Amino acid sequence: MKLISVIFTAALLSLAESGFSQSFVDLGFESPTFVSTNGLLSGSIGLPQAFPGWSATVGGLPLSYALSNTVYLDTAGMSIINSNYNTFGVIPGGVLQGRYTAVLMSGTLTNTVTGVDASLSQTGLVPAGTRSLQFYALSAFDSFGTFTVTMDGQDLSLTAISNALNYTIYGTDISAWAGQTAQLSFNVLGHSPQGSSEYLYLDSIQFSIQPVPEPSTFALGALGALLLGLRRRQS
Repeated sequence: MKLISVIFTAALLSLAESGFSQSFVDLGFESPTFVSTNGLLSGSIGLPQAFPGWSATVGGLPLSYALSNTVYLDTAGMSIINSNYNTFGVIPGGVLQGRYTAVLMSGTLTNTVTGVDASLSQTGLVPAGTRSLQFYALSAFDSFGTFTVTMDGQDLSLTAISNALNYTIYGTDISAWAGQTAQLSFNVLGHSPQGSSEYLYLDSIQFSIQPVPEPSTFALGALGALLLGLRRRQS
């Protein structure tokens, strides 16, 4: 009887050391559980149905629902979109990969004049051996700098690895969290005073055992062309 008790205690200790950690889920935003008709989404849905495993805040306040296939023009929030997303040319952006993409929107709350941040977060076990985090993103209307990524509240240094027609692939070193439970957050930043909403299209988040890749030849070529152009304008 004592032997069984010892074995049971050891098993509990082993589980405790692992923190009953759950792996990150829905990193490609391909698992919404709402009902759609012919792929068409409309209105708003519960956040757990739109983003399984994720939580969201606007201005630091919990968000319980998300929009579907539409975005706010001046209000902070979240949206899940598919190929039927259409802003009629008002706001750039669309599905980045797969069937669905997340959209984070900074903006106002309850008619405030100051814009607030919008954050999408999940706590999970970073796989052992992980060296980098990579993801697809499009920041509209402004470019790099209007959003941040944090791990347990610590800002991560982002590298633009390569550019495609409608998104940029970013990478960051998260080797310090390998094998640990941590909170991953994506944050689109508000303006003060509020001028217009910022939109972060987010998709294809991946943990990798590879270090952050060097920027692609395409990215380096574009940078070289930009520097050359600036030099010509100054001469």
